[in-house]
Amino acid sequence: MRALIAAGNLAATRAGNQWLVDADSLDRQADLVAAGATGRPFAPRIAWAAAALCDDLADGISSAERHRLRNRLVHATASTVDTCALVRRWLSRRAQSLHRYRIGERDLVELLEARGVTPTGISAADTYNLGLATGGAADAYVSEHTRRELEKTYVLIDSVRGNLTLRVTDAAIADLTKAPRLIAGVDLADDTDARTHAAGCRLISEALRGIQGT
Repeated sequence: MRALIAAGNLAATRAGNQWLVDADSLDRQADLVAAGATGRPFAPRIAWAAAALCDDLADGISSAERHRLRNRLVHATASTVDTCALVRRWLSRRAQSLHRYRIGERDLVELLEARGVTPTGISAADTYNLGLATGGAADAYVSEHTRRELEKTYVLIDSVRGNLTLRVTDAAIADLTKAPRLIAGVDLADDTDARTHAAGCRLISEALRGIQGT
């Protein structure tokens, strides 16, 4: 269990000498194991580089790394393992930490338009024409600095079942108006709702077709 937490495969918080593991995170890990997706997760910068490659964005990696990564992505669909589960496993360390908050609907709309906030998952579903309703929820990537600023500005309240999910990353997201398809797809595919999960897997497949066509 501690090894999975250290590797970023399970979301958990320390409480004294014990770890409190997020239930959804535990369910996701069980699903990935059941699907046979037990390969080593990508380092955070490689996870974002993979998404950038699929969308023809600047990836920030060396030519040798790019060649190896492209080959892995191209051959992902040829694997005997569930492709969606495999990519979810690869990108499981895409965020350094995950935080959930409760916030009013009016503030939620304003927050998503704030500087340094990159919509993903359900908040990018409309942009990618996935036909999903937000249901009053929002999901976004931010830097740790931006997260702290948002907490102060919007007086965000920690809530395990909150309607706002902020994912902290060191990736260069400042110029992104939305998360790349592979990232947004994995965020959706990790959801426990069957329709949302399926939409995420479709977006992952679409992103992989992009790399195969280059």
